[in-house]
Amino acid sequence: MADPRFYDSTGPLSLAQIGQLASAALVTGADPGTLIHDVAPLDRATAGQISFCDTPRFLGTLQKTQASAVFVTSKLAPSVPQNVVALVCDRPTLAFAKTATRLYPDAGSLWPASQPPVLAIAPTARIGAGTIVAPGAFIGEGVEIGERAVVGPGAVIGRGVQIGHATRIGPHVSISHALIGDNCIVHAGARIGQDGFGYVNSASGHFKIPQLGRVILQDHVEVGANTAIDRGALADTVIGEGTKIDNLVQIGHNNHLGRHCIIVSQVGMSGSCDIEDFVVMGGQVGVADHLKIGKGVQVAARGGVTRSLEAGKVYGGFPAKPVEQWRREVASLSRMGKAGKTKTEAGND
Repeated sequence: MADPRFYDSTGPLSLAQIGQLASAALVTGADPGTLIHDVAPLDRATAGQISFCDTPRFLGTLQKTQASAVFVTSKLAPSVPQNVVALVCDRPTLAFAKTATRLYPDAGSLWPASQPPVLAIAPTARIGAGTIVAPGAFIGEGVEIGERAVVGPGAVIGRGVQIGHATRIGPHVSISHALIGDNCIVHAGARIGQDGFGYVNSASGHFKIPQLGRVILQDHVEVGANTAIDRGALADTVIGEGTKIDNLVQIGHNNHLGRHCIIVSQVGMSGSCDIEDFVVMGGQVGVADHLKIGKGVQVAARGGVTRSLEAGKVYGGFPAKPVEQWRREVASLSRMGKAGKTKTEAGND
């Protein structure tokens, strides 16, 4: 369920309304008056919520879902549990996105639509003893900031955000849809909690998928200047305790980073990756989506991670491979290049 501190729902919607909105057909016998209150992932959905499944890859999860209704293709419809209503359509992801947009039309807003800001610090904000709020900062409705914290000049803290004790927020930082722990440091210009990059292709163009999750920074996390950490699409983006993130890093939606990781400048992570504890990534490493990187993995600078990586190993190159193999390949190419150059020079003589 979308966190009500950050999101206002316009629901509920009946299955009949959803079917019409999403161009989806209800299976025979379904009650069109059944009310849907929220959207959720297949594995987390409960009664009163709707989800989607558009690939056999998640067939096992579909068969176990507790959702009230699910968007599916006609091929997957027979696999929907008997107690779950199937809404059959050609594009389940698009149908789901349209429904989520109808329920949460203002998902990216820093303040409730009914309460536009009139003060720099909202009257419902709670700020702990000894906390310093510099001039030019904006603090929204329902924000909670602990004791001995610092909010720098020009910082923007959106509705419902929680910030722990002794955490320092630098100048011109923007934070929304986020829960931040104690003793964290967020350097100047960082962007935490903005939309994840999620779209569904349609005949009329790219349809935006509402991003309804949060960002969670655990205690003692450091975020570098001009780094961006996207909030989750339906679940959360999580940065584990003690993790240190350099400047100009992009962390996409739904990523889970473990404890005490080191992420160096200009790393870019696609969405929905599971990064375990004590992982180190050198500068400009790129990570594809839906991968698992095991505990203690190190990836050399400019490595390209295109598959899941086994714990405790060092990797390098593109695509990333065990560093010894990568170094041998680089050395072999270097020798081949030198040999070819020598032959060319000899021919010219």
